[in-house]
Amino acid sequence: MTPAKEVGGDLYDYVMQGDKLYFALGDVSGKGVPASLFMAQATRLFMTLAKQGMMPAEICTRMNDALSGEDNESGMFVTLFLGLVDLTTGHLDFCNAGHNPPIIGGGENHGDFLDMLPNAPIGLWPELEYEGEGIDTIKGRPLFIYTDGLNEAENRQQEQFGDDRLIDILRNTHFDSARQVIETLAEEVSRHRNGAEPNDDLTMMCIRITGN
Repeated sequence: MTPAKEVGGDLYDYVMQGDKLYFALGDVSGKGVPASLFMAQATRLFMTLAKQGMMPAEICTRMNDALSGEDNESGMFVTLFLGLVDLTTGHLDFCNAGHNPPIIGGGENHGDFLDMLPNAPIGLWPELEYEGEGIDTIKGRPLFIYTDGLNEAENRQQEQFGDDRLIDILRNTHFDSARQVIETLAEEVSRHRNGAEPNDDLTMMCIRITGN
């Protein structure tokens, strides 16, 4: 996670519950101190609800109830991808709340944007019921999650890094580890910016479960 200013509005966190891993990555509207305070609230809620063993969709519903309505006078919101993966079977339950589609490796194309239900960002409207989804197993299929500080990163000519460049790199590079995915893309974004100041916070997460 690399903030564009001294404090940022991106968030990521995780909770281990036995052999199950909860993880979340999100992007709060706006920048600076207000975004960072809203981010801290969202992160704390995620941690509290994940430790209660809830499913991702229920966590998003509860977070939205707590962060929207009259208490959210500034109208801030957070886009969020929230997942729960069984590290033994590789089964993934997830809920996407208006966030960029992650990229999942493998398959015929050696990587595709994840096709997801269009839930709303968290914090905009109270009393929403978020819908969750699942993938039988992500073993051997790396899952890459990011904020738009990656695909919308601009160079000095205000040209964006772009989705096409992002998925092309992931499809055509051999990665030995999840860490290498992050390091490679950080280098590629820096090369693209070519000295331009970051125009947004940038956060990346890669989950890779080995095995059959």
